[in-house]
Amino acid sequence: MDTNKNILWFKTVIEPTLKGYEVEYRFYDDGDFGSLNQIEFNSKEKGGNIDFWGLGYVGIFLWDYQKEEEIMNILLEPNQEEEKEKFIESLLRLLKQKSLI
Repeated sequence: MDTNKNILWFKTVIEPTLKGYEVEYRFYDDGDFGSLNQIEFNSKEKGGNIDFWGLGYVGIFLWDYQKEEEIMNILLEPNQEEEKEKFIESLLRLLKQKSLI
């Protein structure tokens, strides 16, 4: 995965394209996989977070508030670089989609 995919990347490249979302950034020194940089995002339709762990793990969670169902819940290991790219791209597509309901 592009090593530039982190909170700074999200804040400067992705956040400006997310219309209708509130975004919060958090940092925790100690977690299950080292330090944690977390991005939480919420709109009326969808919400979730991306976790960038110090040991290279990436967690992605997305919830559909209107359907009340989980869309994505993934924890990727440091060696799963291609999967990280794929799931982050998929998440970004889903965040930009409008609900048909």
